[in-house]
Amino acid sequence: MTSIDPRTRRRGTLTPRSARPRRDGEAGQAMTEYVAVIGLLLLVVGVVFAAATPVAADVRDQLLCAVDPIIKEEGAMPCGEVVGAPDGPGGGDTPGDGFSPPSGDCKTDVTFDVVDNPDSDSDTSVVQINCVWYPGPTNCFTENLPEGHAERGAGNQVYRGSEIQDFVDCVLDGRGGPKDDPNDKSCANAMPTSGEFDEDAPPKVQVGCRELPVPKGCEKEWKAYEDAAPGKERAARSGELANCITTRYTSMEPPCVVEATGHVESENIQFLFFRWGNNNGTLIEKLGDGRIRIHVLRGVEMGAGVSGSDVGGTPVAFDIAGITGYSKDKTYEFTDMQKAQDWIDWYKKYDDVNGKMNSCSGAMQQWTGGCGKNPYFEQAEELRGQEPEHHELAEADSDIRKVKLKGGLKWGPQTGATSLKGQVEGGYEGEVQIEDRRWSDGSRQATYTSSDIGGFLIGAELSGKQPFTKNSNGAGKGKGQVGAEWRGTTSTSVLWNKDGELSRLIIAMDDQVLKTLYKAGVDVDVVLPYGFKLTGGYSNQGEEGTASRRELIIDFNQYPELREKLGSKIDRMFPRDREGNLIKGDVEINGEDEAGGELYEVAEDYANVRELTYDVDRVTASGGAGLKWQGLDLFKVDWTTVDENRTLSESSFEVTDVDGNRQTTSPAPQCRAKDFKMPDGYYSNSFSDPPTSRVDSRHDTGAQYVDNESPMYTEGTYPGTDYGGDVPGDRAERVRSLLDEYGKAFPDKNILVVKDFEKFSFSNLFGFVHLATVDGMDVIAMNSGTVKNKGDGGWINWGFSGSYDYDPETKVVKFKQK
Repeated sequence: MTSIDPRTRRRGTLTPRSARPRRDGEAGQAMTEYVAVIGLLLLVVGVVFAAATPVAADVRDQLLCAVDPIIKEEGAMPCGEVVGAPDGPGGGDTPGDGFSPPSGDCKTDVTFDVVDNPDSDSDTSVVQINCVWYPGPTNCFTENLPEGHAERGAGNQVYRGSEIQDFVDCVLDGRGGPKDDPNDKSCANAMPTSGEFDEDAPPKVQVGCRELPVPKGCEKEWKAYEDAAPGKERAARSGELANCITTRYTSMEPPCVVEATGHVESENIQFLFFRWGNNNGTLIEKLGDGRIRIHVLRGVEMGAGVSGSDVGGTPVAFDIAGITGYSKDKTYEFTDMQKAQDWIDWYKKYDDVNGKMNSCSGAMQQWTGGCGKNPYFEQAEELRGQEPEHHELAEADSDIRKVKLKGGLKWGPQTGATSLKGQVEGGYEGEVQIEDRRWSDGSRQATYTSSDIGGFLIGAELSGKQPFTKNSNGAGKGKGQVGAEWRGTTSTSVLWNKDGELSRLIIAMDDQVLKTLYKAGVDVDVVLPYGFKLTGGYSNQGEEGTASRRELIIDFNQYPELREKLGSKIDRMFPRDREGNLIKGDVEINGEDEAGGELYEVAEDYANVRELTYDVDRVTASGGAGLKWQGLDLFKVDWTTVDENRTLSESSFEVTDVDGNRQTTSPAPQCRAKDFKMPDGYYSNSFSDPPTSRVDSRHDTGAQYVDNESPMYTEGTYPGTDYGGDVPGDRAERVRSLLDEYGKAFPDKNILVVKDFEKFSFSNLFGFVHLATVDGMDVIAMNSGTVKNKGDGGWINWGFSGSYDYDPETKVVKFKQK
């Protein structure tokens, strides 16, 4: 068993006693019907050919190729050559398996075939039904394949459709034309056509129930599809094209909020937007795929707020861009409103009980038994075990910081009668809220948001030239109105994936920002990059009772080469420490810096643009009036003005297609998406440690709550092992001994031994098990996860073994799947 002194930096990999191959991920498919079920196929083939001759084994190989998935799993063995079926149906007499000979008419026959894929180690299976070729859905092959199919030679894999109707129905199910509802079962499995199409028309194909432009990044798949002959050759390429389109759109577009709500009227009135305690609140968002997100906010009255008369210095501003004016946000996610409501009902009780424990400190109230005979302590303990199913999605913290401008801003020569130079030159300071968000999958996000011109300048700085200008010769000074009368919210977000690579850049402005610029006489077509240019002027855009937002999105997964082009500028604007945490501080911008211009040019060629329009019901009452429900206060109108409900009314998504042209699809794909499918392990029943009005979460932001109260094993010297020796008296030797014995007993797991749970932070855990407690030392097993030691290092306090990366400077160990 390999172990390590945590003070020594090294990479360790332990091969378990029974090594098993592991897949880090599976190739994505456009439709679930195309997900490869290789294990089941091998089982079926193994049964059929248990006593096969070498000739039969040849046929088995052909079958495996025929049912090979559209996208081959990495590391899979290549298929052997398979003799294709003749072009027409009916390849001679069939074996005596009870099926009638084919009729010779493609309208009544079903023909199986395979098509060579020059870019893959495997061929692609196709099937012809009613004279139309389709890529072969894997689930249909595994569940509905004609009996005895494997015993037929390739030229004899032709049947009368009426005799294999279950298979036919399986393939044709969900292949109808486009519909408004992405969940419509009649079209959910549709793929790009295998027949003729207008090659002079813009590249646009049907995937599921939507017709989508073929985006940049799918050039290879589109060319293969376009060049393939109509029929089985094109059918073989359609699945690969659909996979690419689905992957690209998922990466290009962030989740879409279709409703931010203060109440929901259904069978019961549900208040989902409420205030708890004096400085805390909750916001509920509904996404386009049906998910519900609950933001539990803390410190919403503690910050300085954001400037700008639209916000008026209030401590919280809710807008399409997000939330400003809070200090911490813990976000939960649910697949339907009822589960969200169940959790909120529980949370109201939990917060209420914790709020009544006034006789001792917050830490003692929630985490120890030191509150004497406090009658509510036992209730709180009981409620911790009753938390409904939930999914911890993210945690964030934020600060209000200054944006400082050095020198003056120069704008294009045609900015109109009023430019921004006069308003924001030398010595200007604005405010911005800086948020650092940690997602449960290990990815990170940093966002600068403000309803002050300072937020606008953040996005401008990323252009690397005079803010948001392509050609700038300076401009005359204006009357000082833009900075003083700024309206609207600007946000700039950068996302990194779990490996620390740049994933996405989003710059967003609402309609009030554009209105401000138009009012100032700024020529938006000159000042703003592609994505924010509006034809016809602002007066044609907004209407009373609506709010709109435009997002310029650059997807670094779609264009990896942009990581190098924009990475250094982003790193300077969004500095992070060794652990990936955002280093918050004032932002200094040099308004006279004329070098670069990368963002403007990149936006012209690569940016995708999303526009969202919301219907807004605004709270307009005044005074001390408010609403209550079961003792729970809604936000009171005398505390702040709140948008009680925003509902998405229109959306669009503009992309650059494979021909380099702009195409727009409406609604935006993520705003009307297929219902979210829960992955395994999505919900948890363990206590999530939510913050309350009196006590904050015990674990660090971004960490998961774990406890050492209920070990899995309790009997024996080293519970859960066969160890029969003595427990070493020396603590360091005890740690080494525990690592050695538990590593032998659980060879497929990484092992961690710690002295004090309170001094460790756990995140991104998979397969976490508290195995045992031995003489004050807790033994933990896990498949993967990140652990930070916040106390003293050395063998007397902790030790670990298995497969991991360790940084002794930060005392962070990242366990990897063995």
